[in-house]
Amino acid sequence: MTPDTPEGCFAALMARDPSRPFVTHYDEATGGRVELSVKSTANWVAKTHHLLGTELGLSVGDVASVQLPADWLSLPVLLGCLSAGLALTPADDAAASVAFVAPGASASALDVYAVAPQPTGAPDDYIGAVRPQADAWASVQSPAGPDDPCLPGLTRGEVVARARVRASELGLDDGARVLTTRAWTSADDWIDTVVAPLVVGGSLVLLTGPADDALVARRVGQERATVVVH
Repeated sequence: MTPDTPEGCFAALMARDPSRPFVTHYDEATGGRVELSVKSTANWVAKTHHLLGTELGLSVGDVASVQLPADWLSLPVLLGCLSAGLALTPADDAAASVAFVAPGASASALDVYAVAPQPTGAPDDYIGAVRPQADAWASVQSPAGPDDPCLPGLTRGEVVARARVRASELGLDDGARVLTTRAWTSADDWIDTVVAPLVVGGSLVLLTGPADDALVARRVGQERATVVVH
């Protein structure tokens, strides 16, 4: 994969240091904490990649509607769609070939998967659909390049270029550990809290649920975060 695409930036991180923590998610509403290394994330990404490419036959030119909150499980959905060559939209889109939504939500795509940390057994359950897929990272071959579509109105190369600008504006140094309370409601949110950390070889701490300044400061210390993105 070329490093001039978001999925290429993740592949570079996987090649450099697969054992390091990549995403840590605190759900302050439930008290839950989940942490995945780069390699563990890559296993989920590979499974999503194969669900989309091998099972559904999707590739460059197809669109995935991803209507999910910031969550440890939402991240491999995003990266899996990108590694399969798909473009992403955060909104419902009749042109989308596949959609990933919260349980109980609907979407216009032909194939719709409900994403939740615990499998439901329903036919549209994301975890149930990806479980039988191959998880070997070496089997992931992205068909897309920098000139292929990525986010609405932006190619993959343009997304990486914008993410590099945003990384500088947000103060992300090489290897930054980024704590964010940002909700994922737009493509700009994905650029700031996913792609920008990726282009600097960084990692994420997702903080969801009620969090005042004191709690944010405590999590920053616990996780040794170097930048906070609200």
